Amino acid sequence: MRIAIVEDEKHNRDLLIKYIDDFGKSNGVNFVVDTFSDGLEFLASYKPVYALVFMDIKMPNIDGMETAKRLREIDNEVVLIFITNLLNYAIRGYEVGAFDFVLKPVGYADFSSRMKKFLKRFATADRQELVLLSNNTRVRVAVEDILWLEVDGHNIIYHLADSEYTVRGSLVKAERELPECFEKCNSGILINLNYVQCIEKDSVCVFGNWLPISRPKKKSFSAAAVKYIKKK
Repeated sequence: MRIAIVEDEKHNRDLLIKYIDDFGKSNGVNFVVDTFSDGLEFLASYKPVYALVFMDIKMPNIDGMETAKRLREIDNEVVLIFITNLLNYAIRGYEVGAFDFVLKPVGYADFSSRMKKFLKRFATADRQELVLLSNNTRVRVAVEDILWLEVDGHNIIYHLADSEYTVRGSLVKAERELPECFEKCNSGILINLNYVQCIEKDSVCVFGNWLPISRPKKKSFSAAAVKYIKKK
């Protein structure tokens, strides 16, 4: 599960990273954390890969409230928790669909309480997950976090933004477990159309990675990508 921290003060970022790590270990959840020192940096590189965003209110350039308003213009689904020492701003957070807020100075008990509340909501959301056996370890992966699948001999590699998992199996079998947003660009690669950035000649850019499109699949893949984008 991927989390973003938008906080200009390093010691507060480091504290949240530690809390997230401690909470993950205590609750058996694997978190990947990205940090941003201000709202403009966060918005400039934003991609809809986060389950949760921790947002400081008082920041240079643009404050957390304005950052949240701009975030909602491009992603209305991501869960947002404000970090602030200003209670009135925390209350205003509900104007931008904030899930919750944590008051500074942040204590672990308060943080843990908010995270448990978030995980409860997360567990009841309509999210499809797969349990993969990779390197003799079972890992739980949200389908929406998968960028693409790739054949490697008798194995399938599941590519995510910050990790990959190699699983024994076939692409045909893996495709049966996935929703319609996954489409083959060739006989050995199955792509999540949510992450397609552009298509040029015989290749497709998926989350910054260029993958080959085979000649037999070019027409059907391009049509599927256009059709899916229009539906969103």
